[in-house]
Amino acid sequence: MPKENGESKKRVRLSKDSWLKHTLTKIGEIGVANIQIESLAKELAVTKGSFYWHFKDRDALLAETLTYWYGSATKAIGLAGQRDFADPVDRLRYFFTLGFNHRPDVPGGAVERALHEWARISEIAEQTTRQVDEDRIDLIANAYIESGMNEHEARRTATMALAQLTGLNILSRSKGKRCKAQDAKAFLEVFLSVTVK
Repeated sequence: MPKENGESKKRVRLSKDSWLKHTLTKIGEIGVANIQIESLAKELAVTKGSFYWHFKDRDALLAETLTYWYGSATKAIGLAGQRDFADPVDRLRYFFTLGFNHRPDVPGGAVERALHEWARISEIAEQTTRQVDEDRIDLIANAYIESGMNEHEARRTATMALAQLTGLNILSRSKGKRCKAQDAKAFLEVFLSVTVK
C-alpha cells in the first residue's frame, strides 16, 4: 500500500508539455475565455499544485500555450520540411498535406479559430497568430522560390494558398470525409501545378 501511494505521488506531477498540450486542445474545444485551472487539473487527474509547479498563474499558462502552439504549428513543421524534403515541390506537398490533417490545430481548425478570436482582445495572441501566419507564408513562398518562381509571385501564391487552405478547413466542418478528400485533391492540383515549368 505505501508503495502504491508513492507511485501515485510520482504520477501527480505532469510535465509542462502535458499541461500545454492539454490546454491547447481545450482552447479548441471551449475557447480561451472558458479555460480554468481547476477544470484542467481535474481533467488531467492532478491537483492544482501540479499546475503551480510549472506556471505562476492562468495568464502565464496562456502565454506559454501560445509559445507552444507557435513551436508546434510552425517552427517544428518548417524544420522537418527543410530537413526531410530537398525538393521544394515535395516540401510543399508535405506542408499542404499536413494542413489538411483531421486535427484541431491545422490552419482554420478549432484551435486556430479560438486563438484568432482571442487575438481580437489580446495583444500577445494577436502578435503570435500574426507571426504564425507570416512564418507559414514564408515557408511556402521559399519553396515556390526554390522551384523557380520570382519572389513577388511566390509570396502572393503562398498567401493565396494559406488563405485557401484555412478557408477549406473552416468549411470542412460541415462536410463529409469524401468531400474533404476531394477538396484536398483539388487544392493540391492547383497549388502544386503552379510550380511546374
